Order: sequence, then C-alpha cells, then structure tokens
Amino acid sequence: MKLVKGISVLSAAIMLAACGGDDDETKILEVEKQVPVALAELGLTGDDTRYAFSSKVLDDANTSSVATTGQITRHLLINELKNYIGSGEFQGLTDHATALANLNFIYATGTKNLDSSNAAQASLVSVNVYTEGAEATSVNTSVKTSGATLEQSLFSDLSTDKNLKGKLAGQDNDLTHAEFVGWNVAGDLQEQPNALIQTWFDQLATLATDGDVDTTVVTAEGLDLQQLVQKFLLGGVTYSQAAEDYLKAGKGLLQQNSTGDKSNTKVYTTLEHQWDEGFGYFGAAQDYLAYTDVEMAGQADHDTDENGQIDFYSEYSFGNSVNAVKRDKGATSPTYFSENAMMAFIQGRQIIQDNYGTNPADSAVFHAAIERQAELALNNWENSIAATVIHYINDVTADMDNFGTEEYSLANHAKHWSEMKGFALGLQFSPVGVAQISLDDLKAVHAHFAEAPVLSTASAEDIAAYKTALLDARTILKTAYSFSAENVANW
Repeated sequence: MKLVKGISVLSAAIMLAACGGDDDETKILEVEKQVPVALAELGLTGDDTRYAFSSKVLDDANTSSVATTGQITRHLLINELKNYIGSGEFQGLTDHATALANLNFIYATGTKNLDSSNAAQASLVSVNVYTEGAEATSVNTSVKTSGATLEQSLFSDLSTDKNLKGKLAGQDNDLTHAEFVGWNVAGDLQEQPNALIQTWFDQLATLATDGDVDTTVVTAEGLDLQQLVQKFLLGGVTYSQAAEDYLKAGKGLLQQNSTGDKSNTKVYTTLEHQWDEGFGYFGAAQDYLAYTDVEMAGQADHDTDENGQIDFYSEYSFGNSVNAVKRDKGATSPTYFSENAMMAFIQGRQIIQDNYGTNPADSAVFHAAIERQAELALNNWENSIAATVIHYINDVTADMDNFGTEEYSLANHAKHWSEMKGFALGLQFSPVGVAQISLDDLKAVHAHFAEAPVLSTASAEDIAAYKTALLDARTILKTAYSFSAENVANW
C-alpha cells in the first residue's frame, strides 16, 4: 500500500484494562487536539490507515466485523437516480405518470425486498427501470475509470430492502431544526424534504415528456433539477443519517458494545455497526488514505486486492468523501478535511473495538472519547460541504461574469447554481453541538442564494445585486468555518 498523503491525525492515548471482569479498572481514553503531521512521523503501517477491523464477538482475526452494505447500496441508488434522469430512456418517455413513477421506482422502491412475481411489487432487483424488462437493473457508475469489472454489477447483487425515501431527513428522523431551511415548501414540516424531492420529480417528468428535445433537466428559471436532486440527497440522506442518527451522542453512540448485534446473531456489536453505518454514509473506500488527493479525485475506484474486480463495499469512494478530497486538492493553503475525517472514523472505531465488553452508557469516559471522534469526523465532513458550496459560489460568479460573451453557457450556469444550492441545503442537517454554522447564518446564506439564479436576461442592477449577494454568502461561510481568505478566493 502506498502511503503518500500528508495527514492531520487525531492522537488518542488509550490505557486499557482487561475487559469483562468486575474488578476491571476504568478504561482511560485521552483525546488530544488534531495536529497536521506526515504519515512517516506517526510510524503507521498500512493496516493502521485502513478501515478494517476483525470480529471481537467471535474473537477471530480472520472475520471482518465491518458491514456497510446498506449505506453503499444507497450511495449507488443516488448515483443511479442521477444517471437515469439524464438518460435517453428517461428523456424519451412520453407519459408524465410513467416518468414520475420511474423516478420514484429508484427513490422510493429501490431494492426493497418485494414480491418479484407481482409486477406491482417489483423492485430494481427484479425489473430493469431503463427497459422495463424482467431482469435486474444494471449498476451505472459513470465516474469509474480504472477499467476493472464490477463485483456487484446488478442491483440484485446489492443489499436488498433499501431505498432512499425511507432514510431522508424527516422520514427516518426528525429535522434538526424546527423549520426546513433554504426552500419554501408547504405542508407538514417533517414531510417537506420529501415534498421538495417530489416537486423536482414532477418538473423533471414534465420536461422529459413535453415533446421538446431541447428541454431535459434545466427549467426556464435556470434550475438544473438533476443536480439539485443528487446534491440534496447527499445531505438529506447520507449526512443526515450519520449526524442525526448513527454518530449522534444520545442515539447511535449509546448502543451496546458487549455482544453481537441482533440478539447475538451478528459478528459485530450494535455500537460497532452504528459507527460503521455512519462511516458508510461518508462513502470512503477502506483504503482511502492510501492515495493522494489527485489520485482519489480523479478515480473513485481502486482494485486494492488486485483481483480484477471492484468491490463497492471496500474499493470505491462515493459522494461526500470524494468532494472532501477535491476541496483538499484545490486548497491553496493546505486543508485536511478528507484525512481528518477518515482518521477520526478509524480511531473512533479502534476505541470501540479496544473497549469491547464495555457499554458507553456505563462509562462516561468511553462515551466522551467516541463522541469526540464522531464530532471530528462530522465537523471535517461538514467543512468539506461548506467548502464545496464556496467552490460553486465562485463558479456561479464566473458564469455571470461571462454574460453576453461566447464563453457563457446557460447549462453550466444552471448546473453550478444547482450544485451550490443543493449542497447548501445539506448544511441544515448538522445537529446542534456539531454544526459550525448558526441557524441564522445559514438562513442568511440561503436568502442570498434565493431559489433560482439570476440569469442574463435580468437588469444590470439585479445582476450586480446578486453578485454582491453571492459574495456576502461566501463571507458568512468563510467566517463560520474559519476558512482562509486565500482558499475562499481560489476554491
């Protein structure tokens, strides 16, 4: 394994007593502040920087206790939804109801383990959404570039009984705040994120079936609905699930760590699995730290075991983990969002494993130690989202500077604005105590963005005012996240 990244690592001094007896000493876990250092200074081996842990439940070094199949399946569902929206099959539909149903077939049905013999109860496991044939939908991965084959090439090869809707903020857990921030949506508060998705789906179905080949995913207002859907789901499903569920101090981090999960039928404890699920939603490959930012940003898959196949569960990086690398790569003044998040995930999981037999509910010291690791992972994850919003603020501003020139592209403008807005919507799902931006500041950012871009047809005054608003939003984010002026200007 090639260990070449510079890394900000969390140093944890862990003094452990033997587990399981009444006379055990209290385990002492001291967490020090993150300090940027090089890997060589840590004396780390390849195994130290992989997210790989054996089963303490079985006391078997050859049995992995890591299971992230559900989370990776949902990453692939997000990818598939984006791919389908832009496909010729979707754009060639003529019936609005069919188009809307197909979008929800990926989003709301997914791989739900339904009755494959009943067409009304089918899923991606048994029906090809592109052809409507009675075979599993193929997994589409437009960012895979290594040329290796896929170990899981069909949705029937993935975890069953999984969809996106059921894990969207407001469906599976309550919204972080007593309001939905960033978009005016009517109806019940907890239903508003899903209602927004359904609004965008309805607009996509209309564009796809309007008989105009020039209208695909961009509305007359300049919204790229394909980008809005994907980017919002990266916040509303993946970040929300990690922050408001699996890595939450009063929820996921209070689960038992003494026996196998599911009444001792699993090779991992409930706490181990909660942590793994949070890590799975971050989306990083298990050997994420083995590659430079340039390598990881340019190629999501790496055939680590050199068997000629890519295992999505361990050899592929998704979503926010890739964006974290891109922001580190694009930083003029070095940042370590990707390394910090990954090392916090690894060290938190190591603390949990080293304290097998102790439940966090019974040890304030243990609970505080893993809570700190979770906070570091989530904060660096959140940093990368905020930095990505700034990246697209810069892109939108540059697009507007090109108004009236041959360089201007409405498609690019709509895409950049929708990525900016979609990622920014995800910042509201960071719980109080972890979130680094206040609710008032986040609401101000969204007020500056509004719900559509200002296009070239606007007045000169409105164009100038919106450019100022974008820069004001960028300043709010810079201050909230303590980003350097140099990075903010150049991301």
